[in-house]
Amino acid sequence: MSERRIIPVSRLVGYVRSYLENDPVLTGVLVEGEISNLRQPYSGHWYFSLKDANASLSCVMFASSNRNVRFPVRNGMKVVVRGNVSVYPAQGTLQLVVNAMRESGIGDLYRQLELLKQKLSNEGLFDPAHKKPLPPYPMDIALVTGNNTAAREDVLITFAKRWPVAKITEYPCPVQGMDAAPKIIEALRKADQGNHQLILLVRGGGSIEDLWCFNDENLGRMIYAMNTPVITGIGHEIDFTIADFTADFRANTPTGAVEASTPDIHEVHQALENRLARMQAVVNRRMSVARQRYERSAAHPVMNYPERLISDQSMRLDYVRERLMKGADSVTYARSSFNDLASRLSHDMNAYTRQLHADIIENRMRMNHALSAEMSNEHNRLDALQKALLNNAAHGNEIARTRIARNSALLDAYSPLKVLGRGYGIVMHDEKSVRSVHDVNTGEEIVVRLADGRLRAGITGKEVTDEH
Repeated sequence: MSERRIIPVSRLVGYVRSYLENDPVLTGVLVEGEISNLRQPYSGHWYFSLKDANASLSCVMFASSNRNVRFPVRNGMKVVVRGNVSVYPAQGTLQLVVNAMRESGIGDLYRQLELLKQKLSNEGLFDPAHKKPLPPYPMDIALVTGNNTAAREDVLITFAKRWPVAKITEYPCPVQGMDAAPKIIEALRKADQGNHQLILLVRGGGSIEDLWCFNDENLGRMIYAMNTPVITGIGHEIDFTIADFTADFRANTPTGAVEASTPDIHEVHQALENRLARMQAVVNRRMSVARQRYERSAAHPVMNYPERLISDQSMRLDYVRERLMKGADSVTYARSSFNDLASRLSHDMNAYTRQLHADIIENRMRMNHALSAEMSNEHNRLDALQKALLNNAAHGNEIARTRIARNSALLDAYSPLKVLGRGYGIVMHDEKSVRSVHDVNTGEEIVVRLADGRLRAGITGKEVTDEH
């Protein structure tokens, strides 16, 4: 088994679940199939399987979502559901969390949407890395929506309550019908050219046919290519469109788009007041410290009698001046003494040099005489040592010659070759002497060394004697 890091089951299942839930292709996916194994417990949640001829998928539809279903649901019914692919951690099984359900009949539209969503996702139009950051405090906002619609009124009212300081520029356009997409694209193009900080594209709830214009491929590509950040608030929470996937941020409703795009002015005002209070506290604290330092400085005697500082410095200058004058007199006296000393030293140096020269000549003559006598003595001593060394060397050579002759006789007497000359032989196996019958085995080859050569033989048998 490899030495890879070991992780618990829950962590692996959690990783798979996070990976599936963050995949835009598996978010808001539309699936058509037949309901089976439907369970509707008292909790209000629906548990069922969605199957076709080749596969089956576990599904859950929570009470908050299934209350919007307007037709009776039963086993065997063919439906189209919208949901997010996830994993049920307790069993580690794949499941579809359904948030919308419709009777089958508009399946062609759903299939078109799924194919387009897959195409744009493969091209990277849904990539989170491409999403533009939203400004924290936008002051110039463009609003693209229908004219005189409930969504427009909700957005403007929410702006007035939440962030009334922003300038809102409207770009009205149709937001319903098969021919609305080109007009929405044109309105977005104008808004993008208006140098706004943020663009809101909103529309109230409706059927899938009502919202189908927001699934236009050109509209999705337009939103992806825009320079200004775009927030969408289209339909209800369960409604997902191509415009939502390509936008920089998707809100669940038009009102949610306003809340996502702007801060609450009351919260901002409170934060500013808190910050102002902290700043005032810091200023007051620093002022208090500065005031204490000023009071301590003002209470110092120097501040009350500043002439003391000048008088002290003046006294120090007088003291230094006196020391400098005394120092100058000492330098003059020292210079005079130095000149006298130099004169005497020059006279004494000349006399000393003459005497030293005479002493050197006399000492040199004494050393030459002593050196000659010493060299003569050393020469005689060396001659004596040389004679003794020659005598010792001759005696040592004679002793060594005698020892070598004696050792040679011993070596000759104990030489294996002498033994071989008397008819004996040396048995070898693998370049080693055979000392026992146990050193070789039957069938192995041995070498018998004699005085005049070697014999090669094979072991045909072994006999062990009791002699030791």
